[in-house]
Amino acid sequence: MDNQNMDLQAYVDKLVAEKKGFEGLDQEVLTQIKKDLLERVETRMNAVFLANLPEDKQEEFSKLLDKDDEAQLRDFATANVPDLPEIMASELIAFRQSYLG
Repeated sequence: MDNQNMDLQAYVDKLVAEKKGFEGLDQEVLTQIKKDLLERVETRMNAVFLANLPEDKQEEFSKLLDKDDEAQLRDFATANVPDLPEIMASELIAFRQSYLG
C-alpha cells in the first residue's frame, strides 16, 4: 500500500471513529464499512482530480494509467493540476462534513 492509500486509510479510520452510532459494532461490520468508505473517498478524489485536469492533458494521463507507474502518475498530477494538494484537502474536508453531517 503506497503512502497516499495509507493516508486515505487513516482518514477513513478517523471518520469511522468519529461517526456516531458505530460504537459496539462487530469488527467484521466495521471492516466492511471502512472498505466501502475508502472506495467512496477514492472515487471522489479521482473525480475531483479529473475535473481539475486540463482537457488537453487528459489523453496523456490516460496513457500514463496504462503504464501503472504510481510515481509517474503522481508527478504528472502535481505538474498539471495547479494547487492539487489544496484542492484535495478541501474535498476531504467537504466529504468529512457530508459524512458526519
